[in-house]
Formats: sequence, structure tokens, C-alpha cells
Amino acid sequence: MSVGSLNRRLHFQTQTRTSDGGGSQAVAFSDSFSTFGKITPKTGQETQFGDQLEERITHIITIRHRIDVNHRLRIQYRPTNSTTRIFNIKRVLSRDDKKKYLDIQCVEGVAT
Repeated sequence: MSVGSLNRRLHFQTQTRTSDGGGSQAVAFSDSFSTFGKITPKTGQETQFGDQLEERITHIITIRHRIDVNHRLRIQYRPTNSTTRIFNIKRVLSRDDKKKYLDIQCVEGVAT
């Protein structure tokens, strides 16, 4: 893989929960770090949930190897100022034993 193919700026975010004073918690996400990566669509799937059609798209996101990437983070990709794509991390796999790249298996657009 060429490093030049990692041409999407990705923002890795952590979840924080704060009390809202009414007995429940408010959930917010904040940027932890940013890096460049490649987004590859892997599969498309539509499921029936209730009476609604729910679309699930699984992607593989490839980045340079980092030790602080795990399934508790989510990835935000901002292609333009008015669009945002959210990817929830399901698995983080090292591409090979050399620890050059990580393949991150994600689901797009599903609430955590």
C-alpha cells in the first residue's frame, strides 16, 4: 500500500457522559486525534427493523499503525463543511506483523 492513498483526514473521537441534572446523562463526543486514512466500502446490507428499512454499510478504514486506536472510539470524516460521516469501530486489526498499517472494520451511521 502506498502512503499516498491515505488521503482522507479522519478525526477519532471519544465519548463523554455528563449528568444533565434530571437523573439521566448527556452524551457528547470530542476529538482525540486526527490522522489520514483510506475509506473502502466493504459490504452493503439492508435489514427490516420494526416497520422501517435500516441500511447498514460496513467499511474498512486503513491508517498508519497507532497503539491508541480501539473499539471505544468512533471516526468522523468531514469531506466538506456541510457534510459529516460517522463510523463506529467494530474491530481493529493489524494488517501484518510489521505493524505498518491498521485495518479498522466500521459500520457507518449507526448510533453507539
